[in-house]
Amino acid sequence: MSRWRLLLDGPGAGPWNMGMDEALLSSVVAGGTATLRLYRWDGPWLSLGYSQNLSPDAMDACERAGVGVVRRVTGGRAVLHGGDLTYTVAAASSQLPEGLSASYAVVCQALSSALGRIGVPVDPAPGDLPSAPAEFDCFASTAGHEISVAGRKLAGSAQRRAGGGVLQHGSIRVQPDPPQIARLCGIAPDRSTSLAELGRDPTAEALEQACIAGFSEALGCSFELDTPTTCERRKASGRKAF
Repeated sequence: MSRWRLLLDGPGAGPWNMGMDEALLSSVVAGGTATLRLYRWDGPWLSLGYSQNLSPDAMDACERAGVGVVRRVTGGRAVLHGGDLTYTVAAASSQLPEGLSASYAVVCQALSSALGRIGVPVDPAPGDLPSAPAEFDCFASTAGHEISVAGRKLAGSAQRRAGGGVLQHGSIRVQPDPPQIARLCGIAPDRSTSLAELGRDPTAEALEQACIAGFSEALGCSFELDTPTTCERRKASGRKAF
């Protein structure tokens, strides 16, 4: 059984959270230890996929409402953070099943196992490669190897590959998005679901422990609690919103 690092972070600002994820990818590309990171946001923050755009009017509206905006290094669609738990897997490609679809599938397996441990039975995940529907909102529809319950999306993921390394991160919705904030950001709150809406309200520690167990089972690894390196912190602290 391989050993991975485990980082358990409290709420952070959007640039820090995205910067740390990018720093973890750089670390594994340089030969560092594979890492699972679980963290939250000092939200609300709207994260955009690397190819998404936000109009100046929408950006101004977010600023007036106190919603931060940050761009991810991964693709995919917009996610409104603040009431979610975010996971990050950073590993050499050789440490994950070969190919894009297979790596998504093993993370989907980990998330399904984690949610099952807190009593949430998920729908069978579609097996196709993640698609890129026209919607702006990540949680408006379920792509391949993503998590839904009763047809409504509960967890979404996005991935980047570079230099032999893989970064996959995603969001598990714990609380529903505030409807007024969601609509302002172009998010449809009635098309997804959350643990709270499913009658589940695990403590932060219980949800983290369920995720740790699910990822350990799916990846065939054990975790050692750790903290970011000085180099990783320096890279994360220099990250800008875009």
